[in-house]
Amino acid sequence: MSLLKTNEIQNYNGSSLTLTASTVSTSAQLNTGGNISVTGSLNVSDDSTTRTNLGLGTIATQDSNNVNLTGGTIGSSVVFPAGHVIQVFGKNGLTGSDLSTTSSTLIDISNSASTDTLSVQFNTKQANSKFLILLNANILLNSGEGAGLGIHFNDGTTNTDVYETDANQLTASIPSGDIYQSLFNQFLYTSTTPANTSVTITGRIKSYLGSSIIIEVNENKGTSISVMEIAG
Repeated sequence: MSLLKTNEIQNYNGSSLTLTASTVSTSAQLNTGGNISVTGSLNVSDDSTTRTNLGLGTIATQDSNNVNLTGGTIGSSVVFPAGHVIQVFGKNGLTGSDLSTTSSTLIDISNSASTDTLSVQFNTKQANSKFLILLNANILLNSGEGAGLGIHFNDGTTNTDVYETDANQLTASIPSGDIYQSLFNQFLYTSTTPANTSVTITGRIKSYLGSSIIIEVNENKGTSISVMEIAG
């Protein structure tokens, strides 16, 4: 067996230095001005210090199929799997006075001065998301009248009503007198909207027979809209 002891090994012409022994060990610091290539395993006596020196955190010790995340923020470029609820928005009630209308076509649910509208505005997180929209309106009906709800979707490209209650789904006629009625609809809309696009979703309403209906807009009356963006 041969043994060479030295304080420093330096290659002569600046090219790579190759050690062919099966095991090369050092108990001191190993410095190099270039790269260290290892074809076998690299064993270190202090794993934690080595990870710190390499700029690695404890995530480096976890397998890809068994990762435990205890903090941090999910970046905007993360793609969620289909069916995952990405974000939720809502609006409960409006400011101002109740809205009265006789329109038999859909109009925005707003206060009487049209200064506050039952809508939510947000930027999409992913492309081609689905939107689950929950819409509720508390109304006062005249005798024999009915009402229906609608949903308007605007992403700058698609700007249209995507849902409207059919005539045979309208509130049943009231036989006599006036009555308060709570209308509720939910609708799942599948979009082709790109990621990071501004979207506005608005609740709408119409009178069935064209006589007056009153929409109670205050928060404590239950008029509201909620929207969930769901990965498509």
